[in-house]
Amino acid sequence: MKQVAQFFLAGLVLLAVVLIYDGFFILEEGKQVVITQFGAPVGDPVTDAGLHFKMPFIQHTEVFEKKILIWDGEPNQIPTNDKTYVYLEATARWRITNAL
Repeated sequence: MKQVAQFFLAGLVLLAVVLIYDGFFILEEGKQVVITQFGAPVGDPVTDAGLHFKMPFIQHTEVFEKKILIWDGEPNQIPTNDKTYVYLEATARWRITNAL
């Protein structure tokens, strides 16, 4: 009987550790999170850095950057109609203001 109680207590402790581990998340500075439940966003995006809570196993986090993101394309030489080449380099800069 004592072994059953110890096994049950160990199971409860393990369940509590898993729930705490999956229920809390740390948001780093310069990032924002959208909490989704079954694929649909729940509430407003979380933008404050620190320790936050979500429902374990039901809700998931999608992390987005708040800073300016940069994409630089590969430079290319493109021929024109008169057989001269134009040097083309593409670049993009953007910021996610509304994560929803």
